[in-house]
Parts: sequence; structure tokens; C-alpha cells
Amino acid sequence: MSTEELLHRLTPLARHDSRHIAHQQKFSFVSAFVARRTETIQSINMPVAGLLVVLEGMKKIWWAGQMFSYGPGTAFAVPTGAYVDVVNEPDKRSGVYRALFLGFSAGLLAEARRRWSALAAGHLADDPTVEIDAALASAILHTSEALAGDIAVSHRVTEQRILEVLLLMAEAGAAPLRPDIKTCSITEAVRSIVRDRPGHAWAAAAVAAELCKSEPTLRRMLRREGTGFRQIVADERMRAARSMLLSGRSSVADAAVVAGYSSLSHFAKRFHSTFGCLPSQIRAENGNEIVSPPVTAPIRQAGS
Repeated sequence: MSTEELLHRLTPLARHDSRHIAHQQKFSFVSAFVARRTETIQSINMPVAGLLVVLEGMKKIWWAGQMFSYGPGTAFAVPTGAYVDVVNEPDKRSGVYRALFLGFSAGLLAEARRRWSALAAGHLADDPTVEIDAALASAILHTSEALAGDIAVSHRVTEQRILEVLLLMAEAGAAPLRPDIKTCSITEAVRSIVRDRPGHAWAAAAVAAELCKSEPTLRRMLRREGTGFRQIVADERMRAARSMLLSGRSSVADAAVVAGYSSLSHFAKRFHSTFGCLPSQIRAENGNEIVSPPVTAPIRQAGS
């Protein structure tokens, strides 16, 4: 199935904005995002994992220190709890921004992790982009039609179609199968929280509260696993800095800020000791356009 055919068949499912309906419900498998003016939305905490397919206009997303752009026929996936900034820009000709969001419930993600544990990577992908090939396009279309009520199928069939989408994404290394913090190690649970916002001023007490534990208990459990809170934060920040530089969309200064360094020389020294090369070397090899996240535009709508 071509991108044009996919857009042609999905667009009718996103005639009207349904975010307000989805927000009123505990969970919605599918919702349409439609806007007729530019939307700037900051610090969204994704309530559910999902796959968003842009149908018309342009979407920019800032996540884990990086910026990604998506036009018609492109898609990205984010895990539950991810913090993102987004800008939705209407198409210059039609004046409309349009996208379709497939939500993955906690139950289905748990089932996907159980069925395909080998595909549930312990680390989140550095790039949320999902390549839509013919098989995934077909699965997205059939799933969206069922979720939108255009095809009468049982709830069990609908869930199987969603699992098909998740399996295809997992095989491509793009499924948002974030480790379940209730069942994974405490180290991976902390990493999972820090990884979304590496530049945040993390405090052990705040992370412990998010995990429903006291700070002393969190630190004790981390020591048992051979690590510490400050080490995890430092590791994730350096990992994020390296990923930013490899993307070619960030400067060395931006990467240093995400890694928590105000001194570029200190950052370069730590980076070299960690990865064996200077950050400027990676930046020079992967140079590209640098775009900063939105910081001054007003929040227009509470959604994504």
C-alpha cells in the first residue's frame, strides 16, 4: 500500500477533532487531532503509549533533548509517561492540521511484552520515528477502521488488530514497550523515568515518590543492584547528549546543557572519558540544521 493510498483512506477517519472526547474517557483506542491554527503545547505527559500518524500539515516534537519533524504519511511512537513538547502546523494550502492517534492500553502493552519478551528492549529508542512499510500501513488501516466503528468487529478482534500493529512495530524496533516499572529492576525503573527528561533537575526523593517508595528505600535497592541514583542520572544524561550529537540537530552547547554541564570543557572531558571521543568530533561528522524547542509561544490546547 502506497503512502498516498494510506492517507486517502485514513483521512476520512479524522474529519473532526476528537481529543476532547478522548480526554473525557479513561482510555480511547483512537482519536483524531484536527487544528486550523498553529498549536504549541509544552510539557505533555503522555497518559498512554501510542502511535501517531500525521495526515495533513506538519508536526514537530521535542523529546529527550531532540527535535523531530513529521509530515503527511509519517509516524512516531512514544511510551506511556513520556514528556514531550509539540508544535502542530496546519498545511499551508488547506489550512488544516490532521493526525490520527492509536492508543495502546496498559493491558495490551503488558500482553505484548509477555508474548514477545525478546522484542521488548530494555532501553527506549533514541528516535521515536516509525517507518511505515506496506505491512504496517495495512495493519494501521484495518485497525483504525475497526476502532472508528466503520467495520463491525468484536472487541477481541479489535485487540488482535492492535496487537498486530504492536508486533510489526516491535519487529522493527519501534514499539513503545517501555519496561513495566512494577516488574522490572529498580535500576531500569529509575532509568526509564530519567530517560524521558534527561535535562530535568532530578531529585532522588521525587523519583522515589513516583515509584511509591521512600528515598532511603530507593537508594538501598539501587545499592543492592550495584549502582546509585546520581550515577544513573549521569549515565542517562551522557547517553542523551551523545544521541543529540549523533542526530546532527543539536549543538555541543545544547548537549552539554542536557548532560547538566555549564562548562563546555568539563563536559568535553567527561564525554571523552565515557565514549572515547570528543563531542565536537561527533557534531562535526553529523552536522545538520539546529532547531531549538518552543519556549515562548502560548499553550493553545491541552492535547497532543
